[in-house]
Amino acid sequence: MINFFRKKRKSLANDNKAVKYTRYAIGEIVLVVIGILIALSINNWNENRKNKIIENTYLENIKTDLKTNLRYLEKFIEKRQETVNSVGITLEFFNEKKTLDINKFNYHCLTVLNWSPFEQHDNTYQELINSGKLSILTNKTIKDSLQNMQTNFKGIQFIESEMEEDYERYLYDPFFSTIDLETSLNIFQAKQKNIKNLPELDSINVQILLKNKTFKNGFVLADYNSTNLISEYSNMVSSTKKLINLIDAELNKTTK
Repeated sequence: MINFFRKKRKSLANDNKAVKYTRYAIGEIVLVVIGILIALSINNWNENRKNKIIENTYLENIKTDLKTNLRYLEKFIEKRQETVNSVGITLEFFNEKKTLDINKFNYHCLTVLNWSPFEQHDNTYQELINSGKLSILTNKTIKDSLQNMQTNFKGIQFIESEMEEDYERYLYDPFFSTIDLETSLNIFQAKQKNIKNLPELDSINVQILLKNKTFKNGFVLADYNSTNLISEYSNMVSSTKKLINLIDAELNKTTK
């Protein structure tokens, strides 16, 4: 097509060499510029297409991480709620509001003591940060939501680190220094399987724990921190679901 226009202009330029040659030269320049612009446009389009494919791959991987977090967050909410419930029952024994049931006391003590922090799944986000590729995410709302989520998880980690220190000082030390752990765990596991005729802990040692103010305060702190974590986990569940919806909407743009 370009060769056709060149030949046409050249034949017209032969009738008036000075003016028409200038026109021909200008036409040549215009054609070259147009050709460059077209080439650049095609190159940019191809580059944008490649970047979009890479971006979508990252978005899919982020969504996978978020769904994993969502599953574990919901489990941790249940676990923290179990802790709150067991704390309530245990404190009734401390406050002598219920007749002491040693095996029940042991069961709920171990339910509270069975604690672990939440581990966030953010491999894809960390990969983007470490490689300096976070800018490949073109949707600002998604990018901001991811960064806000990281900040919120740091807040959760702070609460959990404080809780871990409380457990070490107020709960683990008194319990492990007073109770025979092997017997305690055997009773706990047997109760989980609904086995009857359970052995019992030494009642004297249990009474020592019930009179230990530090141990009791550990349960109060466990209740306080677990309640806070339930709230934080629940907020994170909500924000995670919203972010997944944002990512789905962004991915759907390229399929339409």
